[in-house]
Amino acid sequence: MLTLNRIAVLDIALVFAHQGDAAYWHEWEMFGLPGGIQLFNVFNVLVFTLVLALFIPVVQRRPAGWGCSMAIAALCASVLPIHAGFALAGFDQFHLPVSIALIGATFVAAVVHGVMTWRARPEFGAARLAG
Repeated sequence: MLTLNRIAVLDIALVFAHQGDAAYWHEWEMFGLPGGIQLFNVFNVLVFTLVLALFIPVVQRRPAGWGCSMAIAALCASVLPIHAGFALAGFDQFHLPVSIALIGATFVAAVVHGVMTWRARPEFGAARLAG
């Protein structure tokens, strides 16, 4: 059975794998960011640290973990719309099958993650906060 922790791990792994793929495609150029791979690597260390730090209260089922889990799901879900926007703007990166699959799978996992987080709110003592 799929558990919240497992879907969160899958979601995080997919977005991290996508970021590896993003380095291949020089994603910083698509965003117009200076610094090339150097700044992109620093950005990824910061984002990976944040995402993993957000995951700690989820695993521990602390009240803040509910919001942290939703934040992770939202961050992961943002990959698809961002890259759809890039495609609509005419960028041709991320056209290989695995690149497309990572983007799509990240979105699907994020939606499942968000639904499972919503359903698990009593586990966090957050039921009264979320309605």
